Amino acid sequence: PVESQENLDQSDQMFKPGWKDIFRMNQSELEAEIRKVSQDSTLDPRRKAYLIQNLMTSRWIAAQQKSPQPRSEDHNGSTVIPGCFPSYRDPEKQILGCEHYKRNCKLVAACCNKLFTCRFCHDKVSDHTMERKATLEMMCMLCMKVQPVGPNCQSPSCNGLSMAKYYCSICKFFDDERSVYHCPFCNLCRLGEGLGTDFFHCMKCNCCLGLKLKEHKCREKMLEMNCPICCDFLFTSSAAVRGLPCGHFMHSACFQAYTCSHYTCPICSKSLGDMTVYFGMLDGLLAAEELPEEYRNRCQDILCNDCGRKGLSQFHWLYHKCAACGSYNTRVIKTEAPDCSTSN
Repeated sequence: PVESQENLDQSDQMFKPGWKDIFRMNQSELEAEIRKVSQDSTLDPRRKAYLIQNLMTSRWIAAQQKSPQPRSEDHNGSTVIPGCFPSYRDPEKQILGCEHYKRNCKLVAACCNKLFTCRFCHDKVSDHTMERKATLEMMCMLCMKVQPVGPNCQSPSCNGLSMAKYYCSICKFFDDERSVYHCPFCNLCRLGEGLGTDFFHCMKCNCCLGLKLKEHKCREKMLEMNCPICCDFLFTSSAAVRGLPCGHFMHSACFQAYTCSHYTCPICSKSLGDMTVYFGMLDGLLAAEELPEEYRNRCQDILCNDCGRKGLSQFHWLYHKCAACGSYNTRVIKTEAPDCSTSN
């Protein structure tokens, strides 16, 4: 990792990797670190041998930690999987689920053979992500029986209890609260009533959009990118996503926070909405402001971020109006200020 390398350079090449750093090393990095320790004349021979031994066994240790854990058996001979207990969406009302979803089952993570209520609960405490579509087993949180994943509990005592109102056999997804549908084109479950009801799938953008966005600016695979604010991947995000006038996207919550102090797209710098009122206020501000005489006839070369045109604007330390579209969302592209009276 870059941070560890920088710390190493600032401490006279002192070898002090943490265990997490060691576990992340690939084979070439590991061999390089072993050579570095071996050639370090400042290390005590016993200390050197200890470090080399631990480096050589670190990959085996990491592999053992990441490999699926074997299931243990209780005193009755029954299989016990880590996490074999109920979890609650609302503990006071005894509503089963977790902080993310209301459901009556837990999923057996195929990657580590542990029980989690959802993939977010798994990823929160693990050093790897859960592949939800690889899930083969679930545990009913009423009878506590592990069984093949499905919409209903197969235990006779539960009498076909539904695990949730919505179940997707492709995504292995359960939700007992919201309206959800599976998009065959995204190959993901999305919030909503369904395609043709309140959403449609744009084949060029390769994402589901609300029906009110039938007329939109298409960008190929436009959601297959990270949110420019929080850097989470938008395509698989469970949070609401907002389209910007320029065609870029960010999370709705990120948009609300970002627009408290910014009005331009963080990717292309175009205005995020109708700025007529704001630009009108700037017109009034500049009209009332009197520049020093030596700057009154000065102009600056500018580029408008909104219309993309170049032009001249009267000199100012902060605000420069585009003569073509009236936007103040501009930037100076030439610092030498020509005289407006002699400029064409």
